[in-house]
Amino acid sequence: MGARYLTDLADVCRRTGWPVIEVDGWSQRARGSGGYDGGRPNHVMIHHTASGPDSDGWPDVNYCTFGDSDAPLCNLYLARDGTIYVCAGGATNTNGSGSDPCYVTADDSMNSSAIGIEAGNGGTGEPWPADQQVAYADLCDALCDAYGIGIEQIHGHAEWTSRKVDPAGPSDWADGADTWDMDAFRDDVRNEPEPEPTPPPEDEMTQEQYDGLISSLNNIATQVENLAYEVAGNSVTGKPGIAQQLVAIYNKL
Repeated sequence: MGARYLTDLADVCRRTGWPVIEVDGWSQRARGSGGYDGGRPNHVMIHHTASGPDSDGWPDVNYCTFGDSDAPLCNLYLARDGTIYVCAGGATNTNGSGSDPCYVTADDSMNSSAIGIEAGNGGTGEPWPADQQVAYADLCDALCDAYGIGIEQIHGHAEWTSRKVDPAGPSDWADGADTWDMDAFRDDVRNEPEPEPTPPPEDEMTQEQYDGLISSLNNIATQVENLAYEVAGNSVTGKPGIAQQLVAIYNKL
């Protein structure tokens, strides 16, 4: 029984910037063999569901996570709008029998070696939405970065076994119902730009803003102190110019 569960998987997915939904109980969900063995996962396997748009989102997720007799069928599900559903933290029944094209994993053992992603698409010519394509590359990039998986160890299901054609369909990597050009997909993952730093919430200030505020307050305090010396021992009554200056400075606070 494998002991490693990817309990940080949801956090890794959030690094993509795409919406993430966690399916109840995902962190300890796995196939019968349990979690991953040491040194694994060492692959990312990508698929399409062969289901239509009416099943997008929760219908597909429920089937992959609970409905099929071999569930869980994937670690992650990618909806057509780019939403990522986190389904399982351990090994899943995603790939079936086959051979690793990069010769890292033994024959017929990819289920216990890979993070499996199912993406909603009919697989017979349904165009892939632009957001979903971008999210697929972003997600693979984040997973490889987080778990030390080489980009060359991202594979389409069709590369693992000739029984399958997925992922397939009109996209940046295929025309018509053709299987994706996975070399081109891997190149796009490899060339993913670094994510922009997350800006601070609107109710918080940057260090630069904070330093500027302190400088302004110190300047105002100095002005108040100078005026205080000027009127020391005297009433401001009859000195409207000084009084007005003090009021103006106070209003800046």
